[in-house]
Amino acid sequence: MIDDLDLDELRRVPRVSYYFRYPLNRQDFRELEDRDRLRGHYAAKALYAGYTSDGRVDRSSGYDGSIAALFVPLEARTVDEVSVVVTQIEPPQIVLADGRRNWTAIYRAAEQEIRDTLGDSFRVPQDPPA
Repeated sequence: MIDDLDLDELRRVPRVSYYFRYPLNRQDFRELEDRDRLRGHYAAKALYAGYTSDGRVDRSSGYDGSIAALFVPLEARTVDEVSVVVTQIEPPQIVLADGRRNWTAIYRAAEQEIRDTLGDSFRVPQDPPA
């Protein structure tokens, strides 16, 4: 469960810190359910298109359409049990007309990629068709 995980330790894992460079907090995570059953928590973010000459994220470059998601399964107790997935949507979908990020589209893309990537190991078995 997200409360059992050391988020500072998680940020020291290279595959996580590459995408999530800022300190992670519990409120950054959303619940992810499958068939009305809580499966874990995830954080998601849209990625910028470029970097500055010193390797920092260039916020003036705009978004490239990439979405990174950090998934913590409900039963996770160590950072080794956490997954990072990246997906792509059309860059214009990331920003609303008023310039704010389109969190609905970002979260939807992240959730779908988590489900697709983890496949059968993630999904709750479905009842057979009648």
